[in-house]
Amino acid sequence: MYDKLSDIVHDQAFLKVAGLGHEFYLKLESLNPAGSIKLKTAVGLVDDLQGRGLIKPDTVLIESSSGNLGVALAMICAERGIRFTCVVDPNSSAHNIRMMHSYGAEVIKVETADANGGFLGTRIALIRDKIMADPRYVWLNQYENAANPRAHARTTARSIGQRFGHVDYLFVGAGTTGTLMGCVQYFQRHHPQTRIIAVDSIGSVTFGTPAGKRFIPGLGTSQRPPIFNVEGIHALEMVPEAHTVAMSRLLARNKGLLVGGSTATVISAVHAWRERIAPGSVVVALSPDWGDRYLDTLYDDDWVEQRFGRGVLGMTLDDMPIDETRTTWLHAEKQQAPFHVVDGQTVARLLAAHPNACIEDVRHAYLEHHAGRSINPDSYFLRFPEAPANRIIALPASLSGTPAVSGIKWISSFPGNIQSGLQRASAVLILNDADTGYAYACLEASRISAMRTAASAVLAARWILGQRKQVRRLAVIGAGFIARSIVDLFVSDGWELGEVMIHDQHLESAQALMAHGARQGRLQTRLVELEEALDADVLLFATTAPSPYVLDRRFRADQLLLNISLRDLGPEIIASANNLLDDVEHCLKANTSPDLAVQRYQSRAFITGTLAQLMLGEVTLDPDLPTIFSPFGLGVLDLAVGQRLYRQALAEGSALPVPQFFFESNRW
Repeated sequence: MYDKLSDIVHDQAFLKVAGLGHEFYLKLESLNPAGSIKLKTAVGLVDDLQGRGLIKPDTVLIESSSGNLGVALAMICAERGIRFTCVVDPNSSAHNIRMMHSYGAEVIKVETADANGGFLGTRIALIRDKIMADPRYVWLNQYENAANPRAHARTTARSIGQRFGHVDYLFVGAGTTGTLMGCVQYFQRHHPQTRIIAVDSIGSVTFGTPAGKRFIPGLGTSQRPPIFNVEGIHALEMVPEAHTVAMSRLLARNKGLLVGGSTATVISAVHAWRERIAPGSVVVALSPDWGDRYLDTLYDDDWVEQRFGRGVLGMTLDDMPIDETRTTWLHAEKQQAPFHVVDGQTVARLLAAHPNACIEDVRHAYLEHHAGRSINPDSYFLRFPEAPANRIIALPASLSGTPAVSGIKWISSFPGNIQSGLQRASAVLILNDADTGYAYACLEASRISAMRTAASAVLAARWILGQRKQVRRLAVIGAGFIARSIVDLFVSDGWELGEVMIHDQHLESAQALMAHGARQGRLQTRLVELEEALDADVLLFATTAPSPYVLDRRFRADQLLLNISLRDLGPEIIASANNLLDDVEHCLKANTSPDLAVQRYQSRAFITGTLAQLMLGEVTLDPDLPTIFSPFGLGVLDLAVGQRLYRQALAEGSALPVPQFFFESNRW
């Protein structure tokens, strides 16, 4: 007897499957009223918001879904009397969309692909627009909400552990990665000997693999989910969608199993591992849904032929040979203290492939820092009396996320390099294991430093300008590598830049940035004098100035000043503006412009707060004043970006191992 539909979760249905290589148990997740594993996700997300008091009588819950979660949420919301809007895309099945409509949900379909050829970025962008425009909307955010993996650690993973006691291999599909992360959380704690094999579709970018067009909803993403973490996963198996199609049809006709796309992908991975699994091993694979929602796609000959060619219709198991290039080994024993180097070329390539991911890294790090889940001590300066312009700075930091990471950025600033054609700054980033303290990676970090700085500038502009990605006149004052990175990220983030004015005392640098903007971003650029630049709508200060030189100036209330170089503006300008910092105590030192203003006026009254506080709605801006964003630069930002790049490099095999870096790490 059940009191609610959402209580009907059959979590102990396992089907033994033979004849596809090694015998395995298929955990059937389709035997509940929502028809998929996403019922548990939906209950976990809605319970989380209700438990935090975030659902009001007029609330409209909103979520992005390729289909199954949308159906489950529509059902739960109908049961609980909550309005629900689901954002889908052209790959979502008509069956699922009809089901959502039947439950009374509003369904919005996006049609424009994102930068990686998928639709996730577009769906999320639409949701952000909705919640900015209408406070009634509350985003469940399956991609970032920790309630998603918690729900599966508590149910899905726990039921497997209780049923089998010991599992040698667990195959789990990676979509939003909520189920995968929940399984990792549970098995690392209770059964760490279990090897978890993540299964993804070729074309997905979750593990840092190349983006590509995908047709089958369920697994794979075009943006890496923030809840995803590679730690605890033994290996990754990438499956071509053609194999998914063929496997689904073979299972239906030879086994009576009408499975969905996610299940067929996972079973294809088990089949690909048939020669790697030792006899007698206990193998479990997750089946997220049944195949009735795929009758118009996977099981329709015309649909398959149009997308994959007629040859797929006749594929057999023999047409799916083992391909070791589709397997990436992710597990490393901690006692071996593996050490990897990620060189500058790899860092540059990974950053260029997904530049907007840095904005999300920085946003998350700012919020974690504001919530007290970080350690970010003062930066330490190594100075040289014989060359006072030169300095090397140490930025130690720690983030207590999953996994926790500590580290230090060691960055030099030698202005004289510019005269010899070198970049002013160079840097390395060291990452340390939170459990052992051993360093496990060294990354070239000059680009990481530049990109996290660029991301903080673009993120601040987003929020200060009310998510309006339009700038009529952008002035760039200081035409170095940082300025170039910020302009490039504005372009990548989809900003409409009407005119880009460039000013630099070093004419060759200004001309180089002007040519770069015209070439890379097809921007309308021109060189200007400082006075004209100061009249722009958004001003980007990225100079090496040691002390203020913009002194006697009244800026308009509609102007935004991105004070990236920190020392261009005089105290009077600071005191007459809204002032957002990344961290108040860090920024009010070392004779930064805000620090000089506090010294002069012996007051902090003109400090509005931090960017994190603005994002959380804890502070507001005075519309009658210009706004200045002054980021001192937090080490936690370098950790956030660097840790993601390390994982991607490790997943794709481009991190360079140094096997004997820690010689004789065993105590005895």
